[in-house]
Parts: sequence; structure tokens; C-alpha cells
Amino acid sequence: MKNTIQILLSALALTLGTGFNSSLWAQDTSPYISIGDISLYESADSIVGEGIQGHVSFDATTNTLFLDNAAVPAIWVYSKEKCFNVKLSGNNSITGMMTNNDSCAFIGPGTLTIGSPSVSIALDCARTDYLALTEGATLEITASDYGIFTLYDYIDDPVLHYPLLVVDNSSLIVSAPTCCTVMWAWWLSECHVVAPEGLEYQLDTWIEPEIVYNYLEIRPGTVGIPTRKAVDWQAWGVDGGIRIDGLSGNQTVEVVNILGQTVHSTISLGTNAFIPLKAGPYLVRINNHTVKTIVN
Repeated sequence: MKNTIQILLSALALTLGTGFNSSLWAQDTSPYISIGDISLYESADSIVGEGIQGHVSFDATTNTLFLDNAAVPAIWVYSKEKCFNVKLSGNNSITGMMTNNDSCAFIGPGTLTIGSPSVSIALDCARTDYLALTEGATLEITASDYGIFTLYDYIDDPVLHYPLLVVDNSSLIVSAPTCCTVMWAWWLSECHVVAPEGLEYQLDTWIEPEIVYNYLEIRPGTVGIPTRKAVDWQAWGVDGGIRIDGLSGNQTVEVVNILGQTVHSTISLGTNAFIPLKAGPYLVRINNHTVKTIVN
């Protein structure tokens, strides 16, 4: 597997040409984000510049880029160890490559199209824990090479690190010779795979597919997925942890991370609870029922 990653890295360097520098992925967090020729070190209520249309803003506190019926050129994100969020309103587009060196979440209900016929790699997530779509987001990717490309370098950490693709009640459409590569598993919630056909998915399980070629489509809805049983409690991710409401007391609450490890287990005594956790996707299990959520 290490040889495969090294080959992919070499191919990426050739694709991007002499402008590629592997040391990029070892940088500190400044600047937070570059849009075309504009580098942002702090929050901005309105970002204007060559190639930028519509309303674009950035909140450095939450590490969130807001796109409101906007079109922007290539985006580079230097967000080491901090999730980068893209909040979408209306119809938006990135006319070049988007790259990020940590986890990234696209938040709906808007849409985002990435790519053009000349784009080699439409979405490049390096050293990331997860790539998530949530709250009704729609992400469409077109590329002449890789649609979603994840790479790993060995500069800081020799441990192999493959990200998780999370799609929660959202849409993902990828058209490329290679749609996805080096994604170790997918986690779907309230949605289903339309294409490629034959990719089987069951509720509350991981998908571990081979590399997907040519076309990938994931849509909201539970077609072909077992119906989720109704539960009296609710659990959802917030900043810094998971909030749970509707508990009846004396219930076993268990939280599992993406590696299948139990990171929290307790007996609830009240009707609500807050479990502090670092950012990432989790399973919350109570009385043989499971809910998936993402902590910001």
C-alpha cells in the first residue's frame, strides 16, 4: 500500500507540474485560505477580487467559508488539525481545483460545482480525517483526472492515514476517470448510492469499496435501506461534543469513533447529556439504537 501511495504522489506532482511542493502539506495554519491570488489571515465580511462573483465571506473563528450564489477560482486551504467548513447558499461554483490539508465539511442547503474540463484534480484532501456533506448540501465534481484525490505524505507522521467519506442526507455526484481514490471507507446516513450499481449498503454499516471509476452518485433517501426504528431520544453534534436529549434515565450511552473504538460509555441519570469530544464523525448507541453525528 505504501508503494501505491508513493506512486500516486508522484503522479500528482507530475499533474501539477513544477508548482507542486510536498512541503506545502507540512505548513502551519497561516494563511487560513487562499482564493485565487487573495490570501486571508483573518475574518472577512466580503471578499472581492479577480475571478470572484457573488457574495463570499470567511469566518476565521469557525474556519468557515460562506458562498452565496458565488463563483470563485481555485481555493487552497491551510487548515492543519482544524476542520474547514464551506457553508453553501444558492448555486455556487469553483472553477479550478480545491485543495485542503485537513478535514472538510460542505454544509447545505446550497449546491457547489467544482471543476471544468481542464481540471486535473477537482478536490484534493491531504492528511484529512474525513470529508463530509451534511444538511442537504449538493456537491458536483467534474475532472479530467481524479474527482476526489486524497494523498498522504510522510513528512510529519509515518502512520498511514486514509480519510472517511461522510454523506448525511446530501447529494454527491462525481464524474471523472477516477471518481474516488484512497478513501478507506464511506459512511452514509439517510441517503443511498444510485451509481455505480451493485454497491451494497446496509443501515449503520461502513462501505469499503474499491476505487470508483467514471461516475459516482449518492442521493438523499433510504431506497433499499432498512427502515430506521423510531427512538425517543435525539443526539447531534455541536462545537466540542455531542448533545443528547430525551433520555429516560438509567440508559447505557455509548459513543464509537470511525475506527470502531468506544470513546465514551456511561449510564445516563438525567434526561439530557453533553459528551465532550474532538471534531469528527461518531456513532451514538443507546438501547440497541444507533444515531450517526458529526462534531464540529
